[in-house]
Amino acid sequence: MRRAYWIAAVAGLAALAVAEPRVAAVAVAVAVAVAVWRWPTIALHLAAFAALAVRPSLDVFSERRVGVGPFALSPAVALGTAMLLVALVLAVRRGRDGLRIWRDARLFRAHVWLFAAYGIGVYSGWHWYGMTGLAQGIRELVRVASIVAAFLVVLWWVETEPAAYRRGWAYLIAGTLVPIAVALTQLVTGRGFLEGGVLRIQGTFSHPSNFGQYLIPFIVVALAGIASSPARVRALRLGGAVALSLLVVLTYSRTALLALAASLVLLPILMAVRSGRRPVAQSVIAVGLAGALGWGLAGNMIRERFAGVSLGGLAWEQAKQGISVNSFTWRLIEWSVLMRLGMAHPLVGHGGGMTAVLNPMVDERGLPFSAHNDFVKFFVETGAIGLACYVIYGVGLCAWALARARTAGRDTAAAAYAVAASLLSLMFFTAGVAELAVNTAILHALYGMLALISVPQPRSVPRPGLIDDSRVAA
Repeated sequence: MRRAYWIAAVAGLAALAVAEPRVAAVAVAVAVAVAVWRWPTIALHLAAFAALAVRPSLDVFSERRVGVGPFALSPAVALGTAMLLVALVLAVRRGRDGLRIWRDARLFRAHVWLFAAYGIGVYSGWHWYGMTGLAQGIRELVRVASIVAAFLVVLWWVETEPAAYRRGWAYLIAGTLVPIAVALTQLVTGRGFLEGGVLRIQGTFSHPSNFGQYLIPFIVVALAGIASSPARVRALRLGGAVALSLLVVLTYSRTALLALAASLVLLPILMAVRSGRRPVAQSVIAVGLAGALGWGLAGNMIRERFAGVSLGGLAWEQAKQGISVNSFTWRLIEWSVLMRLGMAHPLVGHGGGMTAVLNPMVDERGLPFSAHNDFVKFFVETGAIGLACYVIYGVGLCAWALARARTAGRDTAAAAYAVAASLLSLMFFTAGVAELAVNTAILHALYGMLALISVPQPRSVPRPGLIDDSRVAA
C-alpha cells in the first residue's frame, strides 16, 4: 500500500512539474531538504559526486523559462539550486554539531571579498535599473553562491571521507569522459561549432573556448605528476596530456592555447620555490617533451590559428578607428566601448549581469555580447570598487592555493602546484580574457581540485577548528 502512495506522489509531482514548474520545485526542495537532514553522509557524498563528475556534462542542455524574470530552468541551473539547498541544510547541521562552516580563515576572507563584489552588483543594478537590474544582479549572486556551495560540500566531504583524495580525482576524471566523447563525436560527424567553415569541437560546453579551458588543469596535473610516478605510469600520463592538448588545439581557441602555455610555464617556476633542482628539471623535461610532441602533431594548426593576429601598433591604431580585421582588434573595440559605458557609473557600475543587457555590440541574433574579459566585466557591472574586491579575492584564493601546495605531502604536492598554476593562468596570466568568472562548469572543476588539495597530509593534520594558513605559508 505504501508503494502505491509513493507511485501516486511521484506521478502527481511529475504532472505538476509539467503544468506549473514553480510549485513543483517547492515540493522537490522540501523533499530534498528532509532527505539531506536525515541522511547527511549519503547526501554529502552524492553532492560531491555531482559537483565533480556530473556538472561538466550539463551545459549542453537547453534552458526553459519558468516565469521568474531572467531565471531559466535547465539541468545546470537545477543542479546549482540543489547544491545551494544541500549546502544550507548541511551547514545548519554542522552548526548544531559545533563544526565550522569554513575551516580555513584565509579561504573564508577571500570569499568575503568575492561576495562583496557581487553584492555591489546587486545594489547598483537595483539602484540604477529597478527590478530589472535587481533580478540580473540576484541571478549572478545565486550562480556564484551555488559554485561556492559546491566547493564547501566537497570540502566537508574531504573531511569525512578517508579516501577522498583518490576518489575525488577519480570522480573528476570520470567527469571528463562525457565531454570528451561528445567532442570526438563532433569531430567524426562534422557536427559542432562551425565558424567560417572551420569545425571547432566544444564537447558538452556552450563554446569551444570553454571546453579547451576546462581541459587545461587536467593536462597540467598529468604532466606535473610524471616525475613522482612509477615508470609504467609516466608514459600514460604523458600520452594523456598530449591527447588532451590536441583536443585543446581542435577547439581553435587562442585563449585556451595561451592559457595552457602560461600554465605550463608557471608550473616549474612555482615548483622551484619548494622542490630541489631534480624535480624542477624533471617537470621542465616533461613539459618540454609534451610541447614538442604537441607541436609536431598540431604545429601547423596552431600557426594557422595565430597567423592573422596582429599585436603591434597597427592593431591598436585600427581599433581606435573602429576597424576590426581580426578577433584581437574586435575585442579592443568592444572593450573600449564597454569602458566608456562603465565610466557612466565608475564607482559601483551598472549592476551584476547588466553587460549582457546594455552592451551595444550585438551578435547576428541581436543579443548583446559578453565582455570577453573578467576585469572589464567587473568594472562595467560593479565599478572600480567591485573590481578591486574581485582582484583581492583572486589574489587571496591563488595565495591560499600556493600555501596549500607548499605544505602538501610529497605524493600530492605536484598536483597542488599544477592546480595553482592553472588557477593563476586562467584568472590573471591571460589578462582576464579567459572569462573564468562566468564559466560556471570550469569553476566547479577548479574548485573541486582546490578542495582536494586541502586534504590534510599525515605530517600536518589540522585541527577541526577555524585555522589561519597564513602562518603556515610563512
